[in-house]
Amino acid sequence: MNNLVMKKALYCAAIILTLCMACQRNQVKNAADISTNISAGKLAPMKKPAVDSLVFQDKMIRIYKIDSISFFKEQQQADYRRDTIASVSDINLVKKMLQGRVKFGGYTPGNDMEVDTLVEGDLIALVRFNDGRLLEAGKTESTIDLLESMFVKYFPSEEILLLEGGHTTDQALDLRQGKWDVEEIGNLDYVYFSKHKKYRLNGMFNGQECSSYFLQKKENGGYLTYAQIPLDWNDNFELCTLKEIFWKGDQQVYFRNFFYGAPHDKRAGFYRLDIISED
Repeated sequence: MNNLVMKKALYCAAIILTLCMACQRNQVKNAADISTNISAGKLAPMKKPAVDSLVFQDKMIRIYKIDSISFFKEQQQADYRRDTIASVSDINLVKKMLQGRVKFGGYTPGNDMEVDTLVEGDLIALVRFNDGRLLEAGKTESTIDLLESMFVKYFPSEEILLLEGGHTTDQALDLRQGKWDVEEIGNLDYVYFSKHKKYRLNGMFNGQECSSYFLQKKENGGYLTYAQIPLDWNDNFELCTLKEIFWKGDQQVYFRNFFYGAPHDKRAGFYRLDIISED
């Protein structure tokens, strides 16, 4: 009886010893495999944090393409909201506000070469700027022809009239500063102020697929052009429509580049613009 028990014990011990040796061989094999994979470079490399990529630079600004994680992190930390500029789109109210300064009218039936002030309409026949200069319909002045531009709205705080030209292009008249070049005035609906309103992003639609954008700096109570934001660089088309815009302080503005009709265009993405300022 004792011999039988002894044999069973020895048999069990042999099985346990065999299992342990097999386990040990597997561990050694796995370790060798890991070592081989490391030396052969088969392990997936650790992902490094994305690095901002400088895509444009001049004396005024730098533009970086950034990853979405950085963009949304900064967006969540933005501590102020957009401050829009009030406007009036009721043409009858604007006519009263600008009485003696702007004359409105419409086309005379059968004649689209002049604006008749006796005809009700949303065309501008004549503008008297604050410096006394006159701009009349039918007398083309460089970038604007009043005969082809209809009233859209008026921004009283800046005395700017927004008009719409052919192909829905933006046109504008700055009564205070005596300007009518939309590339300097912009469409104030595009405006995003920096945190302390030292700078602002402005822009306009020029009738093509994409809009144009520029920065303005506050000087002497008004805003003057500081820098143009290029739509392309290195002969590669890049920016089109800026969305989800927000400022960080007064020196950085973030935005998403978007293409209508092609939201997954490889040129779309997230950007940060840094202002290079000497003061």
